[in-house]
Amino acid sequence: MKFIAAEHDDTAAGADAELTVWGRLKGCFTANDIGVCYYRYPIVDQQNDDLDREADFVLLHRRYGLVVIECKGYRIDHIESIEGAKWTLTGIGQDHAAPYSQARDHGFRIRSPMMREQSLVDERGNCHIVMSSLVALPNITRNEWEDRGFDRGPSAPRVVCRDELSSAAFRDVLESLPGVDGVLTTDQYADARAVLGGGQAISGDRGPVLAAKDTKAGLYEVVEKGLKRMDERQEAIGIQIPDGPQQIRGIAGSGKTALLARKAAAMHAKHPDWKIALTFNTRSLYQTIRGSVRRFYADFGGGEPDWERLDVLHGWGGKDEHGMYYKVAQSAGVTPHTVGTAQDEFGKSGPGELLEACCADLVENAPIQEEYDAILIDEAQDMEPAFYQMCHRALKPPKRLIWAYDEAQNLTSLSAPSPKKVFGTDGDGEPAVDLTGSYPGGIQKSQIMRKSYRTPRSVLMLAHLFGMGLTSARGAVQAITTQDGWEDIGYEVLEGDFRRYGESISIRRPAEHSPHPLSERAEAKPFVTFDAFAVKADELDAVADAIAADVHEHGIDPASVLAIPLGSTPEIRSTGTKLADRLDERSVETNLVWQGNSSVFRKADEVTISGINRAKGNEAASVYLLNVEYLEDPDPYWYDNRVRPRNEVFVGLTRTRAWCRVTGSGDRGALFDELETLVDRVIQPDPVVTFPAPDPTEIENEIGSDETIATTIDQF
Repeated sequence: MKFIAAEHDDTAAGADAELTVWGRLKGCFTANDIGVCYYRYPIVDQQNDDLDREADFVLLHRRYGLVVIECKGYRIDHIESIEGAKWTLTGIGQDHAAPYSQARDHGFRIRSPMMREQSLVDERGNCHIVMSSLVALPNITRNEWEDRGFDRGPSAPRVVCRDELSSAAFRDVLESLPGVDGVLTTDQYADARAVLGGGQAISGDRGPVLAAKDTKAGLYEVVEKGLKRMDERQEAIGIQIPDGPQQIRGIAGSGKTALLARKAAAMHAKHPDWKIALTFNTRSLYQTIRGSVRRFYADFGGGEPDWERLDVLHGWGGKDEHGMYYKVAQSAGVTPHTVGTAQDEFGKSGPGELLEACCADLVENAPIQEEYDAILIDEAQDMEPAFYQMCHRALKPPKRLIWAYDEAQNLTSLSAPSPKKVFGTDGDGEPAVDLTGSYPGGIQKSQIMRKSYRTPRSVLMLAHLFGMGLTSARGAVQAITTQDGWEDIGYEVLEGDFRRYGESISIRRPAEHSPHPLSERAEAKPFVTFDAFAVKADELDAVADAIAADVHEHGIDPASVLAIPLGSTPEIRSTGTKLADRLDERSVETNLVWQGNSSVFRKADEVTISGINRAKGNEAASVYLLNVEYLEDPDPYWYDNRVRPRNEVFVGLTRTRAWCRVTGSGDRGALFDELETLVDRVIQPDPVVTFPAPDPTEIENEIGSDETIATTIDQF
């Protein structure tokens, strides 16, 4: 049995009564019970704005179905009369209430998304999930209730009184609920749990598999259905509203963007008067994030979010869509910088440096207004300290700054920077923002997520090992140099001592840390391949043939195919254009993203062709990485070290949800041998990879220090 508290507010009316019932609920179940119970589950009831925007307790149990419990701290003398659904009250701050009908209405609202699950309805459209409502009255005894005659009549509400809150008595109440004999199957419970936990909003509508099961399209539908599942930790984090700052660290593909979208939707559903911002670095994520927030909000019972109260903002912004920096600057009475004016003012050139300079200028010189109740930062690894500080200043107390830090997005940021590094210290030398421990009620201030759901294990291992160059003949370009560092991103170190430079280190990634939906499907493998060609024309022809087969033979939606040419900007655009011409000859339409709106990444019925900068943060069923040969000798005008080209390959590999094909052309050398050998290793059933323990003094970037601050490769 799992218990999840969404929010804690001990100053709220009835909080003591709720905590009493919460404690009794926890004691009512055993480890053998299959179910989940939420405290303060957010919900929007647009048909009755007088009702609370949360359900006090929501229980989903294989035996009892869906049970919604409304808790009231009334004493018996507070209830003057009960007529139908209406309770007339006296001696407290409200004159009337309708707790039972409120619990029932919340239950119908919560169950509504479950009706869209094929496994949860019968052929007549009736839901298999039985819904029951209860009112918990921890300050009223059963005798007091019955002496007033509130138990009599056809519309008498079903209540749990103080003397029925013992473990055995409470269990008896649950056993008396209608539909107890209709035990849910394992799959039915899992699907209902996925909906309640937010999974349905991740993958949207999921009807029957329509494509042939032996095609990539059919297999990819399995992926989309499988990725709807949030694990218990994701489920809890995604609904919690902390009473202050919170950091979420995790590996690529662990679902952090979805968690932030759900958390923002939960806040908006529960606190519609709050001013909330969800900000990010990659401009092409607008579609993805807005769509996720909208779907999560709908699953809480809402329609269209109030986008005036819930801002979805790029970190900087542009002419058409104002960003986080722009809005904070305007509120402070400062004219926001454009890229051009920032270059003139601060003498910087890189986009990350420019945004940092602009934010630092605001923090140091502007009267930043405390106008937001919560700010959530996605892709936080791509933001510099001044951006965090600016957002922190723009928050009202208790400063709900929540940031998701991808510890494997570009390999230069596998460890989040320390709070001292980002926010500084107070007068006593202590961190200005404390991330240790938890808030009252148990919500952790810092969370680490090690499981990667999106990217198949073989692809993720290739991304890490090749991205660091750990098996390169020229030596590693960057590395995690501690056992703890590898374990933090979900690996096991089988043998070797990192302190003994040059000694063999063997690592594996347990299957449970990469629970991809197709991991056990032999017909879906291999998930990653590498092919080398003598000349570029042959490479382009082969990739065009493969993409055409994905679309025409395997039925993959063209918008779920992504081609990423690597290299300098001229190389990317030249290769991309040539590939688009070949695809046109094969009756496949394409979207060259550099030719369109920078906030739009994919277009319906078109294969996306993008450089790595715009692809970052986006995903696809089938990904093609071209021009990998450029890593052998990158143009010094565009790349001043060996780290960034490897990072770009890492990002490209981790864009896939299923398949990735890496290609290159030219003379065969050590680079192609390295790739071919690694691919052969990682596609084994239980891959183990061995490499020499790197000497930190001989690599360009040591990963794992809490002083590491990410650098951005995104273009503003």
